Amino acid sequence: MKAALFDGKHLKIEEIEEPLMTETQVLVKVKAVGICGTDIAIYKGHLPTPTPIILGHEFSGEIVKIGKKVDSFWLNKRVTAEINANIDFTCFYCQRAMYTQCISRKALGIDINGALAEYIALDSYLIHEIPDKISFEEATFIEPLAAAFQTFVMMPVDKDDKVIAIFGLGKLGLLLAQVALLKGLEVIVIDGSDKKLNMTKKWGAHHLINRFKCKEIPEEIKKLTKNLGADIVVDTSGNPDSLHNVVKSCRTRGKIHIKSTHGLEVLMNLTDIVVREITIYSSRCGPFELAIQGLESGKIQVKSLISNVTKISEVEEVFNSYNKNKDQIKTIIRF
Repeated sequence: MKAALFDGKHLKIEEIEEPLMTETQVLVKVKAVGICGTDIAIYKGHLPTPTPIILGHEFSGEIVKIGKKVDSFWLNKRVTAEINANIDFTCFYCQRAMYTQCISRKALGIDINGALAEYIALDSYLIHEIPDKISFEEATFIEPLAAAFQTFVMMPVDKDDKVIAIFGLGKLGLLLAQVALLKGLEVIVIDGSDKKLNMTKKWGAHHLINRFKCKEIPEEIKKLTKNLGADIVVDTSGNPDSLHNVVKSCRTRGKIHIKSTHGLEVLMNLTDIVVREITIYSSRCGPFELAIQGLESGKIQVKSLISNVTKISEVEEVFNSYNKNKDQIKTIIRF
């Protein structure tokens, strides 16, 4: 099969053997893979991974073979999959149903081979059926949309939380903006792309701030919030330098939620955080059921987030393009 192998410096298309299945796994013929910010961080060398490795963890496909211990229901089903494989189901976290934090877990496309290949073998407990209303391309948004919903699973929203500021309108930030609007929050979005900012305006975002045109983002946010700052500030920017403004934009006793996984060391004003008693949250993988419901119902829109659909032979060019176009949101590799 064809696969995009990352050797630590380059992505090379190579012919390799199809993955071997165990009796509890399924073999998925990959149909579409979305390029994620984490993939880009690995490619840039910011997030160390074992190499060579097949990247890609936002994907969809069709099950073409099942192991002996897998229910025949799954054969030929359209599916996507969660990314935390190698779950032991016995550790401290698994005993408390925190499977995404299993001590033994290995993340697809990060720790072990992922989906930028014609086929991928998956443990059957990872798979989720894709409803007919959701295309293979749209289904590549299920994993990041689940992560957007997880923001509010991990972080309670209380009666005083009215305003949320979202730094960074990549794919995750744009999904999070839609989820925040569903939650009834007043949404402030911050990004350097007018195209992305205007996209959120069509959905109902209340205030748009272009970071290239605004000299003092925290001061602008305070003007919009009776000089308090946002009740909740979320970083999805992937830019470690943004955290300075993230902290300053949060009101005293407010909440900061970190979503970026860029792999870089960051500086935060911990003294300000402690003195103003700001609470810091973080989260990653989330509930696929909520994400699938959001897409199937039409309450979450993703078609406009697809910047380009191309083939695997163009994959390294696609990865390099993310440095050149601030309006690019998500490119999908279609098999």
